[in-house]
Amino acid sequence: MRSPGIYLLCFLCICTMLPLFSDFAEAANISQDSRSYQNYIQGLLSDVSGEYQDAKRAYKKAVESDTGAWDAHYRLALDYIRLKDFKNATKELQSALKLKPYDEESRFLLACIYAYSSQPDEAIKECRKLLERPLLILNESDVRYSLVQLYVTKKDWVNAEVECKAILKNNPNDSNTHFYLGFIYSEFSTKEMAVSELRKALEINPDNVLALNSLSYVYAEQGENLDDALSLAQKALEIDPSNGSFLDTMGWVYFKRGDLNNALKYLESASALSNDAEVFDHLGEVYYKMGKNKEAVKSWQKSLAIEPGKKQIQEKIKTLNKK
Repeated sequence: MRSPGIYLLCFLCICTMLPLFSDFAEAANISQDSRSYQNYIQGLLSDVSGEYQDAKRAYKKAVESDTGAWDAHYRLALDYIRLKDFKNATKELQSALKLKPYDEESRFLLACIYAYSSQPDEAIKECRKLLERPLLILNESDVRYSLVQLYVTKKDWVNAEVECKAILKNNPNDSNTHFYLGFIYSEFSTKEMAVSELRKALEINPDNVLALNSLSYVYAEQGENLDDALSLAQKALEIDPSNGSFLDTMGWVYFKRGDLNNALKYLESASALSNDAEVFDHLGEVYYKMGKNKEAVKSWQKSLAIEPGKKQIQEKIKTLNKK
């Protein structure tokens, strides 16, 4: 089963929600008769009007005038993020944290940048630092949920499970955490445990689309409860009809039910939307069952191009090429 991905830490979404402070008291640690303060205020005004390039220039002047102005470093980092200059955003957040080591927002934003930049180890370090002391602004469960997703990205199932259980201890009815725990169990524990957690996720939120898709996929892989698997996959697609992963699950369910024509239809749609090795592996299986060996080999070769070195697919291609 494919990783559900990092949703909370897809911080480009977070950037759209970054606060635009109208309260100039934010600059309280900058001398109000200094040039740094004047530039800082100009930066805030530009932020409010959405002129982020102008804001960036103003904040840069502020930190040049006063390198110890934490507020200016932080606000400059926010504008670098808005302008998708993540390298400089990282530098400014690091400068802000040197001046104010326990600032939760700066550290979490830094974790977001590391996660988005495919540096999960660095993101994990920042999240773990946040949990070293009681949080005053951020929600502990949100930080732990970020850790779950980061550990899933690294396929560190043990630590991902630990964080899920820590969240559920205080939030037992968190549907998304039950989903993640089910996903984790599907990867390194028993399918029974995976099914149990995915069912809990759906009991709490029947429209949890990731749980719908995952439970359907687990049933299909087991070759059991295929009527339920079909209903779950159909509901997931009703919620998100253009999701390549959900189309793949639907196609795989039909394959397991022996309905090759519908399997082919959904898997070809999935392959057009998703550059995923598993989708092309499934599509190859359908072609093979339909006696279309050339098409099967081409599909498996595409799967290998995405994820090289998969011995199981290499063996499939080798076997077919001998025929």
